Parts: sequence; structure tokens; C-alpha cells
Amino acid sequence: MSLRELKFSNQIQEEQIRSVYHKNFNYIVTERFYFQQQWLFAAYNRFKDFDKYLILIYLVQKTFKAYKDYQIKNSFDEFYAKDTYEIPKINVIDLSRELLISKETTRRKILEMERDGAIKKDKKKIMINRKGQEYQKPKESIRNMARLLSRFTQFLSQAGYLDKKVENSVLDKKIKDSFTQIWTIFFEFQIPTIIGWKKFFGDIETWSIWAQCAYNQNLVINKSFKENLSPELTADNFIEKLNNEGTQGLNAMTISELSGVPRPTALRKLNNLAKRKLIKKDKNNLYLLFGVPKLDTNTIEKDINLKTIRNINKNNEERFIRMLTKILNTIVFN
Repeated sequence: MSLRELKFSNQIQEEQIRSVYHKNFNYIVTERFYFQQQWLFAAYNRFKDFDKYLILIYLVQKTFKAYKDYQIKNSFDEFYAKDTYEIPKINVIDLSRELLISKETTRRKILEMERDGAIKKDKKKIMINRKGQEYQKPKESIRNMARLLSRFTQFLSQAGYLDKKVENSVLDKKIKDSFTQIWTIFFEFQIPTIIGWKKFFGDIETWSIWAQCAYNQNLVINKSFKENLSPELTADNFIEKLNNEGTQGLNAMTISELSGVPRPTALRKLNNLAKRKLIKKDKNNLYLLFGVPKLDTNTIEKDINLKTIRNINKNNEERFIRMLTKILNTIVFN
């Protein structure tokens, strides 16, 4: 095996990525939201059960990490050509604790996936079968990741860190060529992000529904910004503006369709969010994020929900920046 020399001078630095991210926040946050919402929709549709899908990708991540440890890299086609593959030894208690799922629920969902043919258990050994691979085969997510990265390379080019924007099709191919390597980096971002929001909202369905309202308000604000009717969004004022400047809400049916969550479940989650003052329903029965009465520092700091959401989002932004740095250094800057 020939080893390619790693030229550190060719690497882009995390601080440069952070600078470009903040400078172009108004545009990048919309791409980031779009990617996340599309991923959530696809994930829920696999099992109609977010926790079950979370368990599955956690198991896949264990395999990808083992590949990384042994310096094994599979392309998309190579990885999904396998009929089955073994998951490194797992502990249900550890899995339960890390994913915030009770031990009883974790065992039950693993048994359900086994009965469904997605996985196969042999004592403490777990194999992911062809059906399980198909459940989490991220074709659409790779396309959406390529779209997000391409948009970011446009801003890198404008900042002078890259000669020119890299097109979606080129990045799609590069991701697939280094699939297990790139998707390990993606899972390092995505799984902690999901768990962080789950911890705050109580379950992933509730987060997904709240996020649809947030994404909708982001689109409204972004449109106003482009029409010079609203000031620019920044990472610092983003959460506050989402909560205070939304004027066009979504009805329950639309939220259900966009999230994939059945309407009765969506309505129940929306009612719970309203009780927690995380969303509100206007006179037209449209749902919006719950604003704070007066936008000043003291009010924001006293609003525990708003402060917590802002802190979670800030942590996720840093993970997002690290993910972009690693992926771009893997497939663009080398």
C-alpha cells in the first residue's frame, strides 16, 4: 500500500472555517437547517421510530470507528456490497445511557429490529443484515451533504481560501469514494446533536416538530433580509430573532407532512410544546416559536428555555464547524 504524504500546509484551519461560517451565517444557517430537516424526515420514515433509527446508526458508527482504528476505508459501493457485517461488541447498558433510552426500551427495540430482519443477534454478537443496511443507506443525505459543502466552498472561494466553488456532483462522488471515512465524521457530529436536543425536548419527535417551526421562521426572516426588510442574522442573535420576528406560522397538517410524524402525534407534541411555552398558536391556528416579551439581555437571560436552546445551538455550531473542517480537509484540501 502506498502512503500519500500529508501536507499540512494544504490544510484549512478550523478558525478559517469558523470565520467564513460567521461571516456568511445568514446563508449557511438556512443550508444547515435544510440538511438537518431532510435528514430527520428520512430517518423517521425508516422505522416510524426515531429511537430505533438512532440505535441502528449508533451500531453502524461502531463499525465505522473500528474501520478507522484499523485504517480501513470503504467506498459507498464497497460498503453496501456486503451481505452482512458484524458490529464490534456492545453493551446494552452503555448504549442505553449514551442514547438516553431506557434499558428495557433499548432491548425491546433491538428485538423488534431482529424480528424485522434488520439485525441478527448471536449471543452478544450483533450482525447488520442487508435489510438493516438498506434502512440506513444515506443516498439522499449524501446528495444533501454535497449541496451543503458546495455552498460552503463558494464562501471559501470568496474569502480567498479556495480557488473556486466545488460543484455538488464532484463532492457527491468524493463523499462516496471515501464513504466510511466521511460518514464517521458526520456521525461524530450528528449523534451528539440529536442526543443534545433529545435531552432538552424529551424525545426526538418533539424536537423534529419544533425544528420545523424554527426552519419556517428562518426562511421568513431570510426572505426579509434579502428584501432589505430585516437586519442580518448572526450566530449571536439567531435564536432570539427566531423567537421574536416570526410572523408566518405553519398549521398542524403541514408540520405533520414536513416532519413525517402522524398528525395525531404531531398535535399532541405541539400541545406539549405550547404548555412549555416553546411554541404558540396564533388566531389562524398557525404555530410559531414562542417569543419573549421584550428583546433585551435581561429578559433573554431570565428565559430559561431560550437560554438553554441558545447554548445547545452554540455547542452544535461548534460541532458543525469541526465537521466541515474535517470533511473539507479530507476531500477538498488534500
